[in-house]
Amino acid sequence: MTNNSRNLDLSNNNSEFYTEQKWCEPCNTYVRFMMSVNHSYCIECGGRVRLFNRNDSANFQDTVQRHKWQAS
Repeated sequence: MTNNSRNLDLSNNNSEFYTEQKWCEPCNTYVRFMMSVNHSYCIECGGRVRLFNRNDSANFQDTVQRHKWQAS
């Protein structure tokens, strides 16, 4: 495997890394972010970000609960 093919494989395997987004409350939208050890920060305003906004988080929790009981 050459260096070029190794780099190509890495970029294909990490494609989600470059498109991943989290919710930024100050920007009121999903944004790209910088990750540190304890928190992630918006690349637009520098504010802390979280995985979901409140509505999406509630919908996700409902879906998890529904599927949890279906799986058992």
